[in-house]
Amino acid sequence: MHKIYLAGLLVPLFLGGSSFPVNAKTATPKSFADWCLSKESLPPETKHTVDVLLKEAGTSDCNQANQKLSTLQELDLDNKEIRELKPLSSLTNLTILYVNNNQISDLKPLSTLANLTILSLWNNRISDIKPLSSLTNLRELSLDTNQISDIQPLSSLTNLRELSLWNNQISDIQPLSSLTKLGLLVLSNSQISDIKPLSSLTNLRELYLNTNQISDIQPLSFLTNLDTLDLVNTQISDIQPLSSLTNLRELYLDTNQISDIQPLSSLTNLLSLVLSNNQISNIQPLSSLTNLDKLDLMNNQISDIKPLSSLTNLTFLYLDTNQISDIKPLSSLTNLLSLFLSNNPRLTNKTCPVKPASICEF
Repeated sequence: MHKIYLAGLLVPLFLGGSSFPVNAKTATPKSFADWCLSKESLPPETKHTVDVLLKEAGTSDCNQANQKLSTLQELDLDNKEIRELKPLSSLTNLTILYVNNNQISDLKPLSTLANLTILSLWNNRISDIKPLSSLTNLRELSLDTNQISDIQPLSSLTNLRELSLWNNQISDIQPLSSLTKLGLLVLSNSQISDIKPLSSLTNLRELYLNTNQISDIQPLSFLTNLDTLDLVNTQISDIQPLSSLTNLRELYLDTNQISDIQPLSSLTNLLSLVLSNNQISNIQPLSSLTNLDKLDLMNNQISDIKPLSSLTNLTFLYLDTNQISDIKPLSSLTNLLSLFLSNNPRLTNKTCPVKPASICEF
């Protein structure tokens, strides 16, 4: 996902009128050269952006800078203390733009950058994303850690493949239902309870929903192409809808209210499964998950671990804070690199069941 991960995606912009206001006395400069030549009369935040762009161009000559900047296809302005984007509005050849970790609130100047395919704006001060609605060539958009609640403007960005909205104030995700080309979607740490709009996103391969207020995950049953699913800290108890997601390779379900894990028995392609901080006692359904490489069952109510004896591909196993008394069933797990068994008060025989003994942590 380029440099944006789990944080980097794109957003189209709104072409509503001219990019800059024109009053009766003075027309606002259009080209970067115009902005640059009038730099000394500009507000401080605009002047700062001009200076940043001059540095990017490697010259103090306004016309030379304009010539170089106007041909750029990729521009990285991360961590530049930028508050104003107006001087970028003429850089219409840009296809990739990173403006992460700045102080931006007004996105209107981006509405002219119709060739953008990748746009990353995480950790700014953005609440209004209407200007992005016209950027219909966007394939990746990242808006993590802003102040966004209304995502209706994203509904027109139907070419998006990756969208990251982590750590915002979103509750209504209906506008996302039209984004059927999405392969990656990050909605973590928001205020989402209803995920029905996601049922149409059948091309999703990675979905991150952790730290929301979801209880009904039935809409996920349609997302059979999922490879990675994160439902950490979402208040779920019924995981039956997950039984159809047989392509899953990574599943994160920690810090929920799960007791019945029978629906997981069909997920035989799983490589990594995290179930810590739940209410699980019966782990028999895990015995069929023989491809597992990492399994985390920390802080549950498990006493019988015999079902784990078939999981011979495990390299990392977390069993801390349970009710385990007998660890002999783990002796078949000869590929283990780390075995965590601390805080099992019923475990008196602390002989490591696999070699070398240093693998075990009691």
